[in-house]
Amino acid sequence: MADAAAPAVRARAAVPDLASLAVGVAAALGMGALAAADGGYFAPAWGWTALVGLWVAAAWLVLDRAELRGGALTAAFLGAIAGLTAWTWISILWTDSTVLTALEGFRMLAYLGVAAALLLVVRRATAPALLRGVLAAVTIIGAYGLATRLFPDRLGSYDPVSTYRLSEPLGYWNGLGIFCAMGALLALGVLARDRSLLVRCLAGAAFTILLSALYFTFSRGAWIALGLGILVAFAVDPRRLHLAVALLAVAVPAGLATFIGSTSEALTVEDSPLRAAVEQGREVAIVVALFAIVAAGSVALLAFAERRFTPSRTYRMAFAGVLAAGAAVALLATFVRFGGPVELVERAHDAFVAPPPEQTANLEERLFTFTGGYRAELWEEAWDDFRANPVLGSGPGTYVQYWNQHRPIPHIVRDAHNLYLETLAELGPVGLALLLVALAAPFAAAVGARHEPLAVGALGAYVAYVVHAGVDWDWELPGITVPALACAVVLLMLRPERSAPMVPGPRLRVAGAAVAVALAGVAFVGLVGSSAVAASEEAAAASPPDYAKAEDEAKKARRWVRWSSEPWQRLGEAQLGRGEEAAARESFRRAIAEDPSDWFLWFRLAEASSGAEQRRALAEASRLNPLSPEIAEFRAETG
Repeated sequence: MADAAAPAVRARAAVPDLASLAVGVAAALGMGALAAADGGYFAPAWGWTALVGLWVAAAWLVLDRAELRGGALTAAFLGAIAGLTAWTWISILWTDSTVLTALEGFRMLAYLGVAAALLLVVRRATAPALLRGVLAAVTIIGAYGLATRLFPDRLGSYDPVSTYRLSEPLGYWNGLGIFCAMGALLALGVLARDRSLLVRCLAGAAFTILLSALYFTFSRGAWIALGLGILVAFAVDPRRLHLAVALLAVAVPAGLATFIGSTSEALTVEDSPLRAAVEQGREVAIVVALFAIVAAGSVALLAFAERRFTPSRTYRMAFAGVLAAGAAVALLATFVRFGGPVELVERAHDAFVAPPPEQTANLEERLFTFTGGYRAELWEEAWDDFRANPVLGSGPGTYVQYWNQHRPIPHIVRDAHNLYLETLAELGPVGLALLLVALAAPFAAAVGARHEPLAVGALGAYVAYVVHAGVDWDWELPGITVPALACAVVLLMLRPERSAPMVPGPRLRVAGAAVAVALAGVAFVGLVGSSAVAASEEAAAASPPDYAKAEDEAKKARRWVRWSSEPWQRLGEAQLGRGEEAAARESFRRAIAEDPSDWFLWFRLAEASSGAEQRRALAEASRLNPLSPEIAEFRAETG
């Protein structure tokens, strides 16, 4: 009897391992692919993400595997994301731009699909595997990004007069910066607490690689977010002294690798010759690899010491005293150098609102400035946008139009560089409340999950994202936001269960699956339409331009997204490229009928027109974007 039961027991024991492997591999592949696709910035990436997430959720509901763990916090998290998605689509009724709002709605479908799929699939036993998968994806992407700087002759393109800040493959330096910072925090949690020695050592190596990649983004906000993530992790973690030892074990080799990289002039100065960058890049690559190995060895030594040495209370108190003294000395030195707390805040505020200093070739210098890069002006306009629409907001995605029409400086942006202010401006108090509920639920769960070994890394990475989203447009990069959602789900799953999981009945499961399939259908429409728009734009921008293909793709997009101005715009641009000005004018007029608040459509109509119609179109474009350099240049050329 016992012999017969043994295989069954072993089989059941193997199931969690297989489930963990599947969750980890899926997370690594999915999130890695999303980040590699320009950080998921463009609409086709949202469509694929939404389709995968919603179909997985529907399958789990249909296969009778659905249960929602985490209690009220999980329900609040998912409900708030679902509510924010619904509110985004409902706002089409009053938005200033149906086209832009619908695009935001498609991106929200991606976030809803990912959140629903993760909550249904991931369990307490598989949550660590999800974290490992996210860390693997971030490390691979971060390592590739670092390699584009260290091997400029082999990977990517080299432009000695460009900004020269590490950004590939996400396409945005601050985005890659916070991406690597989140990965470093995940690596810290894994290398300190994972049960597998091999995984801990690999995480130690990853920490070194990600810190070096973070440096070459020259992103101040990402470094600040990293520091705050570490501080919150230490504040919440009950084994903070152990975490401090783990951090010291990898911070030394990682810091040395980063410092040596910072001394390579050809890798930190914009106009460096390619040959020098190649030579110094190879040297730094060897240094990073060696110190990554050292970091992995340090983690192995730490694990060895943990098994053979348990420090007494006296040793722990002494270590804590040394750390506290070091922190006190650092704080005192800061006050001596920059003044007291009040003066420090005043100086930081003055530096933040001041115009950015003149750009120099040495990019290291920007790490030691505190200018906000015109963020003060962006936030002020977002607040004015809210004041103009204090109840319902101006509509998701419309901040760019408000900025173009009211901006005090000729700075070109699409977003307010502050998720919370932009949400308030575009979705009103209701939208902001839903967003805050969704973001707050994982923090509440983290309090209960703080005794779980890997919760500290997930919390640190999540804190870094939430902080950085307040100074940049991370929300518009699903490649960054989806890993943050994964960290949120891990915190919810690791929180000790106080009640039985919510198991929906058959009718509710069928209804939920039907809703998921219906939403997937909406996402599919957006995917096909946005893919056709992107193909049309790509064909028109090719060398030489393929205007015939651009026109065909635009017509395809027009059949799928009839509500959008983009197909008509792309069609008009293809016709204008072929010299068919009359047809182009008609296409631009049709585009304007769908989105009359888009200044660029009026400008394109002016380019395709002459006489009185050109003057009228140009006047409307100028009203919607008074500081446009394109309009000023066009007027100068046409007299």
